[in-house]
Amino acid sequence: MSQFSAGMQNPVLAGLGMQDLLVDLVNALSAVKQLSEIDYQVDDEKSLIRQALASLIQYQDMERCSFFILDDGGLLTNIVGISIDELNEAKIDNPAPLRFKIGEGLIGAAAASGILQHCQNCRDDQRFEKIANPKQTPGSVISVPVFTLNRNLIGVLNVSHPEVNFFTEWHIRLLEVYKNILGQLITTRRLVQHMEQQIASRTAELESLVAETNQLKDHFASMSMHDQLTGLHNRRFFYDQVEVVIAHHKRYKNSFCLLVMDIDHFKVINDRFGHLFGDQVLIGVANALKRQVRSSDILVRFGGEEFVAIFTNTRGDNGKTFAERIRQEIKSLQWFVDEEPVNLTMSIGLYCLNCDMYAPQQIPDIDQMINYADNALYKAKENGRDQTVVFDGSGLEAG
Repeated sequence: MSQFSAGMQNPVLAGLGMQDLLVDLVNALSAVKQLSEIDYQVDDEKSLIRQALASLIQYQDMERCSFFILDDGGLLTNIVGISIDELNEAKIDNPAPLRFKIGEGLIGAAAASGILQHCQNCRDDQRFEKIANPKQTPGSVISVPVFTLNRNLIGVLNVSHPEVNFFTEWHIRLLEVYKNILGQLITTRRLVQHMEQQIASRTAELESLVAETNQLKDHFASMSMHDQLTGLHNRRFFYDQVEVVIAHHKRYKNSFCLLVMDIDHFKVINDRFGHLFGDQVLIGVANALKRQVRSSDILVRFGGEEFVAIFTNTRGDNGKTFAERIRQEIKSLQWFVDEEPVNLTMSIGLYCLNCDMYAPQQIPDIDQMINYADNALYKAKENGRDQTVVFDGSGLEAG
């Protein structure tokens, strides 16, 4: 029978004794209430357990409370200990924590049996004979196993007092309730921590997957914008970038020149020397063209043996000069097949959009400009190849 129940059934108890029982009840409820209000999302598990032990010290007449956690090695290790004198201190870690095996001592017995262990007079108990300093032997000790919600052992809650026979049925019942709430609190925190770790892990995996996807996206986007043989940009890139050039022309009146370039008699080269050699020629021509354009210009392989370039911020007279430099560069190239020298030439059609040629609403679109440059290219072919022809809007001028 509990102290409170006995008091309720004893009509001769003095009023003061009843008041003491009510105070005990209020203190017990306060301790339980404070435990239930602890935020399980504290920095670490030791901080949570220390707060739980502090509530016992604060509301119950206990000298010292400790918690022995079951570690990965199967030992019960004292991770938190707090006395009434240390209540307001922030210290958590013990410099040399005590350890017990399962079944060893009162703490080990509580862990092994799963049942609360109560030593009313520790000074006469053989289980406390190993204490190096007998003066440190407590008078009374209760060791309470604490479990998760699915009955896995977390550790042992250990409370002590210097007086023998100090703990009553009241304390035992309180600790039975207390250890259940503490077990739920620790379990909840562990579950939340595990969930957060899983979320963090999944988030990291997703972020990695997104990064890899973006890299693949960028890679394939780059591939879709590049000619795999020559390394130049391709027709798709050209149409994407030329819109910017036209927009700058409309806004800032920047002149530019469009060159359509075609290798002369390239089919003959392929037929005579084979497509592998033809590929070498295309690569060599592409490298020569790269040497003749600026970083602000646009150069693409438009298809087959045809290349297109846009010289930005360039008027017609300079555009023709640039085109002639390209033609001469290509003419200077030379390959050898079985010691036979192979040379080639290039025909170029040129269309330049100067700042004063059209009103903004009259500027031809890019397909019209390419058509103009193509007409100039065809004229260069008809005139015998290896030349530059300029489309000036009213006629064709050979260079």
